[in-house]
Amino acid sequence: MAPRLKYWGWGYEGHGLAAEERDTLLRTLAEEFGICGSGDARVPPLDGISLQAPRLNPPGSLKSICTQEPYERILHSFGQSQPDSIRIFASDFAHAPDVIAYPRDEADIGSLLEWAGAAGASLVPYGGGSSVVGGVTPDIGHGFSGTVTLDMSRMNRVLEVDPVSRAALIQGGARGPELEGGLKPHGMTLRHFPQSFQHSTLGGWIATRSGGHFATLYTHIDDLVENISLITPAGKMESRRLPGSGAGPSPDRLVMGSEGTLGIITEAWVRLQGRVAFKATAGFRFPGFLGAAGAVRAIAQAGLFPANVRIVDGVELAVNGAGDGSFTLLVVSFESADHPVVAWMDRAEECARDHGGVPDVDWRAHPDAHLKGAVGAWRDAFIKMPYARENLTPRGIISDTFESAITWDRFESFYHAVKGATRQAIREATGKEGAVSVRFSHAYPDGPAPYFAFHCGADPRSMLEQWRDIKRAVSDAVIDNGGTITHHHAIGRDHQPWYEKQRPPLFGDVLARAKGHLDPKGILNPGVLLAGRHHASTD
Repeated sequence: MAPRLKYWGWGYEGHGLAAEERDTLLRTLAEEFGICGSGDARVPPLDGISLQAPRLNPPGSLKSICTQEPYERILHSFGQSQPDSIRIFASDFAHAPDVIAYPRDEADIGSLLEWAGAAGASLVPYGGGSSVVGGVTPDIGHGFSGTVTLDMSRMNRVLEVDPVSRAALIQGGARGPELEGGLKPHGMTLRHFPQSFQHSTLGGWIATRSGGHFATLYTHIDDLVENISLITPAGKMESRRLPGSGAGPSPDRLVMGSEGTLGIITEAWVRLQGRVAFKATAGFRFPGFLGAAGAVRAIAQAGLFPANVRIVDGVELAVNGAGDGSFTLLVVSFESADHPVVAWMDRAEECARDHGGVPDVDWRAHPDAHLKGAVGAWRDAFIKMPYARENLTPRGIISDTFESAITWDRFESFYHAVKGATRQAIREATGKEGAVSVRFSHAYPDGPAPYFAFHCGADPRSMLEQWRDIKRAVSDAVIDNGGTITHHHAIGRDHQPWYEKQRPPLFGDVLARAKGHLDPKGILNPGVLLAGRHHASTD
């Protein structure tokens, strides 16, 4: 029997941190940062979760692709955000969807949209359920008769591969491993690997403008899309498949980042690459974060375009057992399917040394340098990070992240202001000190994408309110200091108020009118991107 996905955390049942890894994390937080847990650490049992009776009854023509089984409703009640986790361990499933639908094709999706619209129900698209911003959490507000969650996992195939153009037509419900498994026999790869790769889908990547494996150049799924097919309540919209076009505003650009509010992404042609044949990774230690940031700027502006160029500060290294807190780590990697990459790494090393970096492990002497030293320890910790929260939340410890992007000329002031605001917000919300760390997830010639993480002890009785106070303060700091509210985590419900502040008001009006035309009854993912319920009557 295949393992089931956890309804309380990341991945499959039976997968997670080993007891020793969990205890090491808790001990490090307590001894190094004074962050101690206070909860009972119990997972709410499935048979102890109370669900309201389903408010919707699928018509006979759709019953074969729908379920109202309790586990399915519970599983689809939340994504992977910090407030989702808090509500799960508080057994708060009052908002659980009424029906889970598993469409097999575009005709099924059209029928589901028609039924939901006629029934006055909201419809929430669901890919892999990996949203960390409330993007799939069915908090729909008032005015709907119920919620249908549309799970795309049955539309998960690689339909066609074009080896001449190096592209493939892939269904939107294909998870990362399914997608790559279908491309491997052709010697090709999409080479888009977000941290959620195992449990996220192509349609989800496109809908949220996912950031992936490449820290430079091809950073977002946007760069890899040739065309998109979208099913909306108003009909189907399919763009022309082209390598590029200057023909007016792009329909694909409207769909990318729409987060299920305009329609359901059913399939897309995406650009492929040859599988990696040459690779080199090196790490460099710096005494401080800003010196390492200077090295990243030099590398980004040299036109080298490494696959990976990230810096991780001492706090994050210490929290994750990859360092003692005394240094910042720069990791740089080059990959190619066509040619050796030594010359590129040589130049990147020069940039690192010019800014005070010293090698972590000699990459020339050790081809497996990515598995050794602080780089190897960080790599192992990064893979296991998604499992940490399910061990921390029930112990009364908040563990969350947020990310942004800012131009280089404003980065240093942004770094100090946002990091300081996060520390202050933790003190004001909890009365305690926390651990605040920063790393770069991506880098561009004109600016970096700083990625913040924070941990703090909380009162289990008011944990959600304390998180909200911190989230509000740090989001205000990001916007007030000129950054974007998100670089690759998407908007969801958690970021929606700050997205309103970031986008031009006139563009907000245009977006609301587009939704009103494509989704006249306002049933698709209410509360994401746009506040309230938008209808065609906005015209």
